[in-house]
Amino acid sequence: MLNDKQAHQSLKDLLNKYLKNKDPETDRLIEVVEDRSRQVPVRGVLERIKNYDHPPFTKEKLDTIEDLLYAYG
Repeated sequence: MLNDKQAHQSLKDLLNKYLKNKDPETDRLIEVVEDRSRQVPVRGVLERIKNYDHPPFTKEKLDTIEDLLYAYG
């Protein structure tokens, strides 16, 4: 299970890997993810990633996404 700090970092890593240089809102999303006073916006980030072509998720990334969804819905 991920703690809040790990969840924010994992989501930031997903943004950098799958949206950087594709989505003009990536920097804004990173700011939202880095704001520890907000809930981890897992579904919003996944929706953004879905809108762009990206390489398939690795098993490790899928496990991380599953943990994020379980913990933060």
